Amino acid sequence: MLLPANMLRDLPANDLHTVIAHEFAHLRRNDFVKNLVYEWLSLPVSYHPLLWRTRERLMETREMVCDEMVAAVSGRDEYAHSLLRLASLLVEDMPIRTPHAIGIFDANTLERRLMRLTEKKKEIRGVGRLAMAAACVLLTAGTCVSAVALATNIDGMVATAGDSPKAKTPHIVPASEMSGYVLTKVPPVYPVEAKKARIQGKVVLNAIIGKDGTVENLTVVSGPNELQQSAQDAVRQLTYKPFLVDGDPVEVKTTINVIYRLAN
Repeated sequence: MLLPANMLRDLPANDLHTVIAHEFAHLRRNDFVKNLVYEWLSLPVSYHPLLWRTRERLMETREMVCDEMVAAVSGRDEYAHSLLRLASLLVEDMPIRTPHAIGIFDANTLERRLMRLTEKKKEIRGVGRLAMAAACVLLTAGTCVSAVALATNIDGMVATAGDSPKAKTPHIVPASEMSGYVLTKVPPVYPVEAKKARIQGKVVLNAIIGKDGTVENLTVVSGPNELQQSAQDAVRQLTYKPFLVDGDPVEVKTTINVIYRLAN
């Protein structure tokens, strides 16, 4: 550690102790080795302004950590006063061209360091601590309740929208009533093989009738297999008058029966 020659003669013992203790803190943290490694790693981007800013912040933080280590031993106020006296010696007694050889001022952030050392840290105790803890608990509980309520409301909105009968659910109409809405129909073709085998009977179909009266979907419920395709082909050609609910056309779900009977 280098000191100006005249400082050893005029420097009080406490201030000399401050200088040495601060540098010992750097030694204990291996800051000199770390700084050498940082500089070596940053060589490829040494031109970048962001690196310059990062280097300044690292240096400032490093000095503040060492300040805290020394202040914990010698006292915060005494250490801060010692820093001020050292700074005044460097400003008043040294020529302007003389470089500062004391590492304690490397970061050039003396004002912020002194403010950090002399700031009053008020510790909350007793009733104040309990009140703050209670407020935090209430805030957390309120946030959780609000989140649950919001999720419930959203779920309810989705369920309500999905349950709209006009929007998605077809209106169910009995076959006897829906037969009165038929506009055009084509008689089913009796399959030749079914005739030869003397197969007859009724094919029952579930149908979805669109808003425009056309058959949109068919599902076989029952009936002889040999007659089912013929029944579906005939029903798909049916057209209906639109079924109105409150004056608006709606989709209809109904049953359609196709009867096959052989002549005697």
